[in-house]
Amino acid sequence: MTKVLIVEDLRDAQKWLQEAAMLAFPSAQVTCCTTLRRALLWITEDTPDICLVDLKLPDGTGVDFIEACRTRHPACYQVVTTIYDDDIHLMPALQAGASGYLLKDEPQTAIAGALRSVVTDGAPPLSPLIARRMLEHYRQRPLPGEPVNGLEAEGQESLSPREQQTLTLIAEGHTIARAADLMGVSYHTAARHVKNVYGKLGINSRAEAVREAIRIGLYSP
Repeated sequence: MTKVLIVEDLRDAQKWLQEAAMLAFPSAQVTCCTTLRRALLWITEDTPDICLVDLKLPDGTGVDFIEACRTRHPACYQVVTTIYDDDIHLMPALQAGASGYLLKDEPQTAIAGALRSVVTDGAPPLSPLIARRMLEHYRQRPLPGEPVNGLEAEGQESLSPREQQTLTLIAEGHTIARAADLMGVSYHTAARHVKNVYGKLGINSRAEAVREAIRIGLYSP
């Protein structure tokens, strides 16, 4: 029997994903957790075969869960199920160990087919839009030593003042939501600043952001 864990706080989304999981695995045992804490507790007591993980949870992030579950259950398939299709959410999830990344606006039958494929033949479940984003991301990343966006990424000149402020806040450990509050902008505006920073500096993780902030003198640990 396939054991499926759904980590999702929205009841309607839970039900929709549970139905998709049952389409993929009719005899599956499906468990739903609405918080990071409950999900982390569950994986200490049981072993899932596949997890469907939302990125925004009331008490943490799906990336936190993916990292913890990967350590405890390395054979488990962990598939992000989210509405976010940007690099700021995609790359950290993949780096944490996600086996796939599916958008919730995909048809339920497509979600079920992708889940079935990852278990039967190991095919990474990726929404078509996400697969294209991954290709674009790696095509656009500069080679070492190449200029970034026409400017040498050796100092602050490649970043606008707002982007410098954003990089500093991210390096200090603030979430995108908290950085938005501190800058007095919306979450989406802050996320756009982070995306621009990552693109200009050729990075895709918070650890790299800290390194770059230190290198160009915006942050001192």
